[in-house]
Amino acid sequence: MNVAAIFARARQAKSQSGKGLLAQAMEIVRLHRSRGKIGPSEYFDYGLFDDQRYDVSAKEEFIGWNSESFINNTFNKVEWGGLSLDKIVFYTFMEGAGIPYPRIQAIFDMNGRFIKGIPTFSSQETLTTYLKSQAVYPIFVKPSHGNFGRGAHYLSSYCPQDDSVVFANGTQSSISEFIEGLETKLSGGQIFQDVFKPHPDLAIRCGSRSSTLRVVVIMTKYGPQLCRAVWKIPTGSNIIDNFQHGRTGNLLASVDVTTGDVYRVIGQATDGEFTQISTHPDTGAELRPLRIPDWEKVEDLCLTAARLLPGLRLLHFDVAISDKGPLLLEVNFRGNLDLLQHASGKGFLSPEVSAALEDHEAFRQEIASIVQRTMREQQGSSGA
Repeated sequence: MNVAAIFARARQAKSQSGKGLLAQAMEIVRLHRSRGKIGPSEYFDYGLFDDQRYDVSAKEEFIGWNSESFINNTFNKVEWGGLSLDKIVFYTFMEGAGIPYPRIQAIFDMNGRFIKGIPTFSSQETLTTYLKSQAVYPIFVKPSHGNFGRGAHYLSSYCPQDDSVVFANGTQSSISEFIEGLETKLSGGQIFQDVFKPHPDLAIRCGSRSSTLRVVVIMTKYGPQLCRAVWKIPTGSNIIDNFQHGRTGNLLASVDVTTGDVYRVIGQATDGEFTQISTHPDTGAELRPLRIPDWEKVEDLCLTAARLLPGLRLLHFDVAISDKGPLLLEVNFRGNLDLLQHASGKGFLSPEVSAALEDHEAFRQEIASIVQRTMREQQGSSGA
């Protein structure tokens, strides 16, 4: 955000709250020096200038972009990041553990990467044959190393008359052009996956499009606990439900992790501000009150998966709410905390999270002390 934009947002904040520009500047500096490291744009985006909405302690619970990596890296071991970065590895792990995930029809990879029991195509010719005669449409295609929905495709059908695949928006591409356009050097393989049908309770509100939850689990000294949850609500012709700070046009809802109830839904207005939404823009259906279907199963799924991943102590799960129950899509090693904060209107660094953070920092220091003591004992033994 440039200086002119900052002043424009500051003047707007003054008109809304009555807080002067100097008072805002001083508060921005103070919050930037706190653990959350809030920046100017985040100060205005979260409405932290509003003293009627937030007291001092509530403002200090917000985490800025500059502090996200610190929070995630403190809880999570970097060597466990591969499970987040590589979906083929993650699904292989989930398959072995018996954790449900959307069925994979095939993998396309020039190096022959595979998941047991799933066909791998390593040439354009074999993939062409699959798309023409073996594939079960619709199919969701995504790179194993992809994130934020980049490189994803929704194939609704195959048109034999034109020898082309038809995308969700009705456009077409010849099979040869589609396959040639798939990234094969950096993707880690392309995954061809079933498109899951939404739970009927969600289909009534959002139509036939799929939607997912971001469920955050934190490992405490008492075991894994659900920390935050948001429902990512797709709109329009979007094939993904990513919010991306409102740029996609999708909606975002905060979910009470104790009950599964949706209690706040936001979207982005034309002026760039976030506004609370009551109905889906496409179906006109009310988005709340609503309890996320199969919430107890969602909770059990995430807590079970968290217990299998001891190197990740702050886990950002993406869960599909399908007509056949919850399905685990992926775990994010570095989840975006702004997603949670915008949806709920509350900072992530709650007293519970702060306590878990302090416990984990003490745990890491204890482990480091044990390692150092062991090394000293080994050195003493070898010297003797």
